[in-house]
Amino acid sequence: MHQIYRNILFSAAAVLPGTLLSAQKPNVILLLADDLGYGDVSAFNPDSKILTPNIDRLCRGGIMFTEAHSASAVSTPSRYGILTGRYSFRTRLKQGTLVGYSDPLIAPDRSTLGTLFSEYGYSTACIGKWHLGWDWCYIDRKAKEVDWTRPVKNGPTTRGFDYFYGISASLDMAPYVYVENDMPTALPTKTAEDKGGLLLQRKGPQGADFEHADCLPNFTERAVSYIEEHKDSPFFLYVPFSAPHTPILPSEEFQGKSGLNPYGDFVMMLDAMVGKIMDAVDRAGIADNTIIIFTSDNGYAPYAGMKDLEKKGHHPSYIYRGTKSDLYDGGHHIPLVLYWNGRRAGTVTDGLTSLTDFYATFSDMLGHEMKADEGEDSFSFWPVVEGTGKSERKYVVHHSNEGRFSIRDNRWKLLFWPGSGGWSYPTDKDLKSMPDAPEFQLFDMKKDFGEQNNLYGKGHSKKVEELTGVMKQYILDGRSTPGPAQKNDTGSQWKQIEFLFE
Repeated sequence: MHQIYRNILFSAAAVLPGTLLSAQKPNVILLLADDLGYGDVSAFNPDSKILTPNIDRLCRGGIMFTEAHSASAVSTPSRYGILTGRYSFRTRLKQGTLVGYSDPLIAPDRSTLGTLFSEYGYSTACIGKWHLGWDWCYIDRKAKEVDWTRPVKNGPTTRGFDYFYGISASLDMAPYVYVENDMPTALPTKTAEDKGGLLLQRKGPQGADFEHADCLPNFTERAVSYIEEHKDSPFFLYVPFSAPHTPILPSEEFQGKSGLNPYGDFVMMLDAMVGKIMDAVDRAGIADNTIIIFTSDNGYAPYAGMKDLEKKGHHPSYIYRGTKSDLYDGGHHIPLVLYWNGRRAGTVTDGLTSLTDFYATFSDMLGHEMKADEGEDSFSFWPVVEGTGKSERKYVVHHSNEGRFSIRDNRWKLLFWPGSGGWSYPTDKDLKSMPDAPEFQLFDMKKDFGEQNNLYGKGHSKKVEELTGVMKQYILDGRSTPGPAQKNDTGSQWKQIEFLFE
């Protein structure tokens, strides 16, 4: 009955005046940090040495998800999962990420959050870091020579977004050129040089209007403007920030503010940008009708001054082992909060949640009946938002930078690899000199948050068999949700999962 009521409500809204239409269709703002650790948000980490008062304000007034996981421990595949509700390992991208010159990863006929909201009368915008590939107009593709006076193709405006302003990939990946809708905003008139450390960036062309340090405030200002301009009708605004990913460039106002290092300062600057967007929603008078989500695409990047932070008592991965890139929880266990102006304020849920779940959640909100080839790995947590129930997700799959897999239920986590699958010890390189390394790893995540006591081969064969069977079925079915089997883009066998089919 509740679902029928919601369908009638939204169908009626389509023909009612704009003010009522807006009142019945919540705006949705999805704020995505880049490489922010679970322990970097003070509401999630009581021992955090970084203060994040604005994100904490969202947490106090909303729902905190303490068992939220990104679909991958690195950027591109995580973002693919966020927008499509599908695991990226089903595509050609079996490991690693795309770069600034990569071809588009999202297929033209693949539904995204942008197309979903558009179907229900929303204006849609993406402002920030795309990192899902598009087609530059090449003069010489091999030499990466681009005609900057011509539009890009197969970018965000062809994947469900009415408006786009942002950059092609991470802030340390060339080319450093803003694109608005499909057009570069300025010709590259300079060349960014290679830099390392906290200022990491690769050499490449840089637009006349582009300065790395300006990206975070620039994206924020444009997001604020978008909110002001679209306050009278429903909108979906996706803001994939470029921070606190390298290069780490806090503005003068925030330099030294954390008392830790530039990374801590940059996180505080990011928090301030979240505050500006929250304030814009309040000024526009749409707070009662706007859902704000804040999360991160993966865990903390270990090259962002980790040793310095830990010496001063700050642990970006909190109590979890590993960092960005890893199968260990530090790679993918991320902060997630949903805020709807005080509804369900102070709620904390520890149900398993994946960032792929946005697609089914908002389909549920809109009364959208998902087709067989939509959101194949997306479970709705809308009942959690409404306070009427919980998500039906029983298992969540983790994927590492090297393309390795793990799967877990509410308690047990099985890593189909003897190491981290990423950059933490033991790496794939380390394993070459570890002939006695176990085949797999099994952890009791209720007792062993830090994944220190490997229980594989120690009397839990039924659980290993169960989790292995689920993982294999997820591959073969092309989906992890109930429904007709779908095809993975490249079939059901590749090197990182050969063990499942031996």
